[in-house]
Amino acid sequence: MAERLRFDTTVLDLDSIQMRDLLKYSMVIFAVSTAGQGEMPQNARSFWKTLLSGALKPGVLRRLRFTSFGIGDSSYLRYNVAHRMLCGRLAQLGASLFCERGEGNEQHPEGHSAGFREWLVPLKDAVLSAFPLPESLEPLADDDFIQPKWMLAGRAIIEDQSPPISAEVNGTGHHVKDNVEDGVDHEHPAGPHEREAGPSKCLFPVSDSYSAFIDSNKRATSGTHFQDVRLLDLRLDREYKHGPGAVAVVYPKNFPTDVNDFIDLMQWQSCADHPLDVVATGELAGQVGSPSPLRHLDLAGTTCTIRWLLENVLDIMSIPRRSFFANLAYFAGTGTEDEVYQRDRLLELANPELIDELWDYTTRPKRTILEVMMDFTTIKIPWEYALSVLPIMRGRQFSIASGGKYMQDEIGRTRVQLLVAIADPPSPIIKYRRRYGICTRYITTLQAGQQINIGMQQGYLDVQPKEVEVPVIMIGPGTGLAPMRSMIHQRRAWAEGLDLKPAGSRLAGDLLFFGCRSSDADDFFREEWEPLVRDEGLQVYTAYSRDKTPPKQYVQDLLRANSVQVYRTLVELNGKVYLSGSSGAMPKGVREALLEVLEKEGPMTRTDAEVYLDGMEKQGRYKQETW
Repeated sequence: MAERLRFDTTVLDLDSIQMRDLLKYSMVIFAVSTAGQGEMPQNARSFWKTLLSGALKPGVLRRLRFTSFGIGDSSYLRYNVAHRMLCGRLAQLGASLFCERGEGNEQHPEGHSAGFREWLVPLKDAVLSAFPLPESLEPLADDDFIQPKWMLAGRAIIEDQSPPISAEVNGTGHHVKDNVEDGVDHEHPAGPHEREAGPSKCLFPVSDSYSAFIDSNKRATSGTHFQDVRLLDLRLDREYKHGPGAVAVVYPKNFPTDVNDFIDLMQWQSCADHPLDVVATGELAGQVGSPSPLRHLDLAGTTCTIRWLLENVLDIMSIPRRSFFANLAYFAGTGTEDEVYQRDRLLELANPELIDELWDYTTRPKRTILEVMMDFTTIKIPWEYALSVLPIMRGRQFSIASGGKYMQDEIGRTRVQLLVAIADPPSPIIKYRRRYGICTRYITTLQAGQQINIGMQQGYLDVQPKEVEVPVIMIGPGTGLAPMRSMIHQRRAWAEGLDLKPAGSRLAGDLLFFGCRSSDADDFFREEWEPLVRDEGLQVYTAYSRDKTPPKQYVQDLLRANSVQVYRTLVELNGKVYLSGSSGAMPKGVREALLEVLEKEGPMTRTDAEVYLDGMEKQGRYKQETW
């Protein structure tokens, strides 16, 4: 939008901004999500720390004209708090809003995109009002193509027909398989790990990563259970100290079959294995501006090709956003009836007023970009524009399940265990093409002895050793149990190492509420709880929603059933609550159950109970990590 209004634009991570540079721009638009319990996201923490510096005097940013958009989740009490804190601090330092700030809510059926789309209308009006164009200059029309700031360029090899990189392995050891046969059994459709050739096992060169050796990748649910859940056991190449709530970032890869299908659809066969460079275009060349879309990779020693990008970087198996269809429309022809029809259809899907069209075509059936291109066969994306048209594949965060005695292996290596539910429901579009979680599908192919590069982050639960003296209520249904397991073993280790509690009572007062379907299918780590209950005082309550013996139970029901113990822990012992698992209905149900417990067991009205829980959150005594 800004470029169409003739602005020279730069897009940066917040931590890439120097304070003094903020004043160089006519306007600054901040987009920030709220993480954890009302905290700044990972790539904004340094900027926020600088912004809070006492050395900054009031009025230092008086020449800054800004607006902002916040991304939050209303299932958290501190909804969009990071965004509001940022706006407040900027105002304290003298900055002025030229447009009212906007906010998006992940709980909306369309996610934060709904709020963003609405906010763009007044934003455009405010920009034109605050920064009017000269009379001789008009905004660029929506159908005018804007050259991206970064493009792919061949190393003078496509024109002179130099030989491509080997179809088996390129010079850096990256597999770039050319012809992979369809591995799908159409009579008996199978999981990708059973039949289909998997992605390359070569390390993905992401910056600031840890090399992880895979010790095992075992199924944690029974073989007859419909849900495949994996316990992925890793060993890091160097030490990483972390507490409960830390996360590992796994970087997925696309499968050769899907990569080949996309190459065929785009007719990129002749250039798929030629070396490429990522180059700045236009006035940006040779200047400092918006960083490269591959800035998170260490590409020294890596030969970049279209095939390598499709397998490792470009998210062709994601559900496309509205902007994807808008970009595709620029490459649509108008010469034939099919081309005209497909161009008109793309414009319909790109139209923000036709919400249901996009929802019915993409979101509801979870249609991927690859499947979209199977429908729009007249559209051929020029390979030079692949990085600007196709989204970048992001790493997926998984809560670490290891702690305490499971933090290191027998030879002192940092141990990282992940509890991962594999997403593979059937596709409503193509009878024999299953739906897969992009990352969990990749995880099913990982084998013992293999190495992968992963990211490591501390997370937002911020559990400290001194908390051992205070009892905790841990609520973690499903794979939400992972950080709770880490916490249980770490609290026991802290209590022992710091000599804060005697043997036999190191977990006394701690309550674990876990929920799963049945006792013989997905009751994770049950064998670990028995000795901790017997020898250390841990209390474990498990809700089975689909067990052989009714009734159905959920963690909320167990909180109500044990209301006396829950109330005593929260109020009389000043305990803490940690909640993790699926976002949406579960956190709201847990909160409602706790409110009912406070009303029932204490001299509290509904209002009193709500004030008490709100106070717990503000004091850091009620923390949730949901996804």
